[in-house]
Amino acid sequence: MRRRLFLSNFLMLILPVVLVILSSIGVTLVYTGVSGESNINSPRSSMFYSHILDVEKLAHELADASLAEKKSGIDAFNQRLEGKGATLALYAGDEVIYPAAMPADPLYDLISHAGTYTVITDRGSVYRADAGDYAFVLLDAYNSSKQMQRVVLGAGMLIGLILLVIITNWALTRFVFKSIMNPIDTLVRGVHQIRDGNLAYRIQYDKQDEFAIVCSEFNEMAQRLLAMVQERKKDEQNRRELIAGISHDLRTPLTSIKAYLEGLEKGVASTPEMRNKYLDIIKGKTESLERIIRQLFLFSKLDVGEFPLHLEPVNLGSELRAMLDVFAAEYDNRGLVIRIEDQLPNAKALVDIVQFRNVIQNILDNSLHYKKREQVEVTAACSANEQEVELEFADDGPGVADDELEKLFDVFYRTDASRKTSDQGSGLGLAISSRIIKRLGGSMRAEHSSAGGLAIIITLPRYTDKGGTPHQHEEHSDHRG
Repeated sequence: MRRRLFLSNFLMLILPVVLVILSSIGVTLVYTGVSGESNINSPRSSMFYSHILDVEKLAHELADASLAEKKSGIDAFNQRLEGKGATLALYAGDEVIYPAAMPADPLYDLISHAGTYTVITDRGSVYRADAGDYAFVLLDAYNSSKQMQRVVLGAGMLIGLILLVIITNWALTRFVFKSIMNPIDTLVRGVHQIRDGNLAYRIQYDKQDEFAIVCSEFNEMAQRLLAMVQERKKDEQNRRELIAGISHDLRTPLTSIKAYLEGLEKGVASTPEMRNKYLDIIKGKTESLERIIRQLFLFSKLDVGEFPLHLEPVNLGSELRAMLDVFAAEYDNRGLVIRIEDQLPNAKALVDIVQFRNVIQNILDNSLHYKKREQVEVTAACSANEQEVELEFADDGPGVADDELEKLFDVFYRTDASRKTSDQGSGLGLAISSRIIKRLGGSMRAEHSSAGGLAIIITLPRYTDKGGTPHQHEEHSDHRG
């Protein structure tokens, strides 16, 4: 655009100058006869003065000649002047003697007295040279029609020049404004589309100029706005699900507690054994409420990034084996068999060991809560490369549908069937685990396992000790790789 503006302004300045120069040359050529007309109508031309010398010489030579000789000399002279706009005549006093067919012209009034002289007016030029009793008179009368043609031609050229300059400037201005206004109109249409809520609208602009960058940035802005709106809708949906989940998970144990307390008040539990049973149930429901509230508190802290992490380099292979050996006895009694692959790599990662243990426990609890058989098996595996360490926990449980895999890490996400069972998980375990892994700089995803169940895969950046001291405590901040 800058190049077009510069070129347009340059042409607007230079073109009139060039046209004026060309027009001046054209006018000069017309008025000097170089344009194609052979005449000597200009009284100041050197050709007229050369004729004066010829007439002066002829008058001197024929001063004493007879009238016939004078006429013969005039005829020969006029033949040489034919087509040059001048005529030689023989005068006696102020009357023309020869040629007798001279046309009437007011220029003849200039010959008023005898003698040798030259008269130049705006109508023409006269030179008179005495030759005895006669006088040779050279008449160069301006051709008024040709003069008018030259005036008209000059005026036409001037008008044409003005029109050419105006048209050229208009065309250049239109070209520049069109190259600016068209992209601006395209951007305005795009803005109107975004204003009207059509965030999927994208500008199609193929030219490679300054506006191409603007249109590309506009499309990027629209894409980000669309992503923000979709994320906001998702957050709103999560918020509604969060409220619904909290309401459900708090209401269920509270309803049970209220029912058993009423049973105690009304004497339904009439024996000490019944009262102790009711109290144990109330205690268990209270612990369930406490666990849910504790998880909600942890989730909110992780969600706003205010949960401190105590990071240290940990050998995930050996730590995973030790951790699962401890969990094995507890979960085996509850119907979950933990199997560890024989080969676990010696790969380190910066983790908060307490929160990492909670992540593993949440994954195991998820497999336990949703089992449909009396016993389910979870296989733990670990692999590593130069950049990452990957942990996989695959069970042979019922699994989930394809469209539910990505939703497993949403807050309070559970299948409809799970909502009917009060002793299922709170729906916060995998959501909390996912946020902890993100804080550690890794990622967490769900896939179908080879056994037909669910596989939870954790990826963490591998830690390499290059002689520096790792951060042992990282408070209120995300993982820094």
